[in-house]
Amino acid sequence: MPHTYLTSGTLLLWLIVSVLATNSLIVFADSHAKGVYAEIIATATVSITMGLAIILALRQLRYNRPHAKMYLSLAAGLVLWFCADIIWASYELVFHMAAPIPSLSDVLWLAGYPFFAHNLFATYREFKSRFNRRILAASIAGNTAFVVYLIILTAQLSDFSTQDGIAMFSVMIAYPIMNAVLVIPALSILVGLWKENPWSIPWTFKSLSLFCIVVTDSWFAFIIISGLYDQVWVASLLFGAEYIILAGGLLWFNKFLNVYKGHAHEKVQAAPFPRRNPGPVRYLQVTVAIALVGGIISYGFASSMVTSSAQYITPADAQLSTTFTIGALLPLTGALSSFGEEAEMVLKMAVKDVNKELAASGSDTRIALVIEDTKTDPAVALEKLQALASDGIQIVIGPVTSAEVAAVKQYANDNDVLVVSIGSTAPDLAIPNDNVIRLVPDDTQQARALARQMWDDGVRVVVPMWRADVFGNNLQLLMTENFRRLGGTVVDGVGYEPLVGDFSASLHRINFIVWEQHLRSLSEKVGEATAQYGAERVGVYIVAFDEIVPILIQADRHPELEAVRWYGSDGSAQVKGVVRNAEAAEFAIRTNFLNPIYGVEETEVFRELEERIAEEIGREPRSYSEATYDALWVAALALERHESGPLRDSFVQTANSYVGVTGSTELNDAGDRKFGSYDFWAVREGHDAHHPFEWASVGTSSVH
Repeated sequence: MPHTYLTSGTLLLWLIVSVLATNSLIVFADSHAKGVYAEIIATATVSITMGLAIILALRQLRYNRPHAKMYLSLAAGLVLWFCADIIWASYELVFHMAAPIPSLSDVLWLAGYPFFAHNLFATYREFKSRFNRRILAASIAGNTAFVVYLIILTAQLSDFSTQDGIAMFSVMIAYPIMNAVLVIPALSILVGLWKENPWSIPWTFKSLSLFCIVVTDSWFAFIIISGLYDQVWVASLLFGAEYIILAGGLLWFNKFLNVYKGHAHEKVQAAPFPRRNPGPVRYLQVTVAIALVGGIISYGFASSMVTSSAQYITPADAQLSTTFTIGALLPLTGALSSFGEEAEMVLKMAVKDVNKELAASGSDTRIALVIEDTKTDPAVALEKLQALASDGIQIVIGPVTSAEVAAVKQYANDNDVLVVSIGSTAPDLAIPNDNVIRLVPDDTQQARALARQMWDDGVRVVVPMWRADVFGNNLQLLMTENFRRLGGTVVDGVGYEPLVGDFSASLHRINFIVWEQHLRSLSEKVGEATAQYGAERVGVYIVAFDEIVPILIQADRHPELEAVRWYGSDGSAQVKGVVRNAEAAEFAIRTNFLNPIYGVEETEVFRELEERIAEEIGREPRSYSEATYDALWVAALALERHESGPLRDSFVQTANSYVGVTGSTELNDAGDRKFGSYDFWAVREGHDAHHPFEWASVGTSSVH
């Protein structure tokens, strides 16, 4: 065999580089892109691995038929998994819907296991004389204990009262059971062949690949136990790595375990194994690998810093002007990221418009903007506000949620920072003379409008479900008071601790297990209410953010919940994920899911801005986007006009006299928007194949 520079060390080095290169795309991507990159990487790597397996199987079929079956089995299993990955990626990236349980992907993935098992057990039978039976016994005992633990954990979280619940449980436990079947012989093979180069090298890679699969399929247990729900994406790193590692083993098979024809029989012989490479070549390989790894990590770290730290938007002529910097705390990731995306784009648009107007008027004042991501996490919001204040920023647009505002208000009061929220509506935060200004009305008016709407719809009994934070608790209590005042009944509902991070709104199956616990309780309460009062007189009231998407999907699996009307809040109104997911949208239509949100009179200037925003984001924006636009204008004008005294006074005076795209921004004594009406939005069928579902305005309620 010609001398080669591919050794086990070199192969391992380049595998590390490959895994780092592919996974860095996931690690350093923003939360919305992680899933996309994970699906693309998994599909690409399984296709490469499948190709190597097919080549090896064909070579064995030609030269070594006695061993061909085991390699044909490996190739067949990978072909099935490739098809499963393609279908799964289509669900996630093309159709934007949660895969059914079981899905065709599940059928193909599970169908691949017997082929992998044949490959492993055939190998075990061939080399069993070299294996230690104690290792086999330990492997059986360890895997059995682990699988039993996962079955018990999954059973505790599952609902066996419906066919869908039983199907989910069956699918969730099928993977760890099949993984255990593979790990038992794989561990014995790995230990038995450990010292037999070069045979141990491909088996090491195959075993490492299998262990990655085990961790990936069992990751939900870690998530449930630890409560680190935002770390679901970590499993996708192993999902891509498993194929790369397996590809390394197959590459070694194809490169070094050459096949020779014998006269009496056919067998596989190991090619000469190079012990080491010439020094200069080795150093060159190591240098290139180190450079690649270092470059990948450096690039990823730099990208991460750009996306997670402040984004500075400054005017082009800042050096010629008096520049005031305004901060912005937005939920660019997390449970309200759909709102943050719109607000970020609108603020950038407003900065350009403000500076253009200031320049046209002859003013030497310009506005700069610093945007920070709060991740919809109150603790992060406080940390980012402190960072902005340390840079001398006096006015901050945001945070958006009431929980975040509650976390930062004391710091804002103590450090003379004016917080201008464009989404917080909890009445508990309506405090006169503090440093929190809100350019939207508080929830007192929203609760009154919604209670009246439910009563007019014939609903007399409400079963609530709400996120148990300051926003959800306040709104649920206000709705209860208003509905009971009308003569209705509100039964004890289901409050849930809001999850932090994008997991709360994802379509991952672990998510459905989490929400199943709450929806099972809600279903029982709704069933009791409908049995007593009739389904036409019962309604579900839910206070949620973007997590409304998996909630609606999972609710579709409970007939009791589908039989009654559903009502939401401004937190779930116009959430894009609802209309992008067919199951969520169809459930919303069947239950006439009605959501109030702060409404604005559609003047000509309002429609012009709405069209600009819609063109940028590809959908009709929430009314809070226009309020965000006005908030930056008021902040900019207040900074320009401010001469002495508290900045809050200048802001309030400016707001009380300003008429923007949302009309008058006059504030009440607590610093909240004084007047407002509410539009009701519901999901309806779309007008074309590209947009099969859409949010539609279905009514208005004026409350003063």
